[in-house]
Amino acid sequence: MSKPTSKSTSKLAPKPTSKPYAIVLVGISQPGYQCLANAYLRESLRADTRLSDLAVGTLEFDTNDSAWWIVYQLLSQEYQADLVGFSVYCWNAQTVYEAIHILAKVRPELPIILGGPEVGPLADEILERFASQSIRVVHVAPGEGERSICDVVEVLLGETGADKIARKLNYLPTRDAIAELDMLPSPYNQQHLPPTDGSAYIETFRGCPHRCAYCYESKGVQRVRSFSWERIASDIELVATTPGMQSFTFVDSAFNLTTERLRKLSDLLAPHAARGIRLHTIEVDIESIDDEQAALLARAGVASVETGPQTTGAVALEHCQRNFNRDAYLQGVHACKDAGIVVAADLIVGLPGDSVLTCLESMRFVVQDADPGILNVSSLHVLPGTLLWDKAEEFDLQFDAEPPHAVMQTADIGYKELRELEVFASALSMLYRTGIE
Repeated sequence: MSKPTSKSTSKLAPKPTSKPYAIVLVGISQPGYQCLANAYLRESLRADTRLSDLAVGTLEFDTNDSAWWIVYQLLSQEYQADLVGFSVYCWNAQTVYEAIHILAKVRPELPIILGGPEVGPLADEILERFASQSIRVVHVAPGEGERSICDVVEVLLGETGADKIARKLNYLPTRDAIAELDMLPSPYNQQHLPPTDGSAYIETFRGCPHRCAYCYESKGVQRVRSFSWERIASDIELVATTPGMQSFTFVDSAFNLTTERLRKLSDLLAPHAARGIRLHTIEVDIESIDDEQAALLARAGVASVETGPQTTGAVALEHCQRNFNRDAYLQGVHACKDAGIVVAADLIVGLPGDSVLTCLESMRFVVQDADPGILNVSSLHVLPGTLLWDKAEEFDLQFDAEPPHAVMQTADIGYKELRELEVFASALSMLYRTGIE
């Protein structure tokens, strides 16, 4: 592929003898971020011994880019794509769907594969929706996609004729969650180095120890699966020593999963922290942080952490399957602050069981009692694959069925009051951050 003028992390590596089968993986992320999932998919395709003569590249965009621009860049590559993959999240789904509709007009024969938490739980529905519009979405990966996409490409390479391909794809086995994560090739290597603008990521485990009803992180996966320490050490070394690297982050659902694990991570990261490499906005279980864990975080170079409580309302906590210990939360915030670590506290308005008063009390607790330094307040998004999606009718949650699935009103907060809460929370967050009382 020729080098696009958009934010591209890799280009296809054509073989000189003939045109390879060209796969383009498209990531559309929030500004300042890039799609780690596509890097895993790219390297999994390149490593699969069943597949040969492939050229696999990724194209990176952000949510400010239009679908028309994305398709223009996709069709401007040196080789015409033979397969396009999109990673779909609630915040980019509308842009992805618009791009697919454009491609259906200008490249109707082009097969498309989708994956990600927005479409995975709705795989059959998504396939039926596009089939009814005569759009060639050939597969929707219902879970982790590294093996699914290789299965799809094997079918596309080995079969001819749309009908034969469709029948073969329909009988592909559903892949279980990957138990041995070390089987996955690293998303980074010397040919595809991580980005150095602060958007490089490392993943040390998959899954989540919690079962929060609004989150898809651990849906359908009953245990945390970890990469080996040898693999983790190798990935850290590659990312931290990339020329120009100043900061990166971990996408783990809880960086301080256990104190023992945190000690090992701190040992691996401390030499890089000593020369100025920083970790930003890692997610932590703040209620587990004491002075020892805070010191380990600081030693690892952690500059900032992000945490809950999401709500302090007792009914909402019960509905969302969350525990909340006020004293432990305050201890964790203060321990981090004493260690020089910035704390960002997250709240969600619109959770079932919360009222206007309990939402306001949650804000008061964070700003007045905890005083973390940063308050982030977002409205609930009822995401596919979550318990709240399944129980929306039971909880009388009214939300937009189309992504990003924003809540409209709840049994306890009307539409008007919810919008007013959003405005108040936005103002409070800005005033608190600037220190204005």
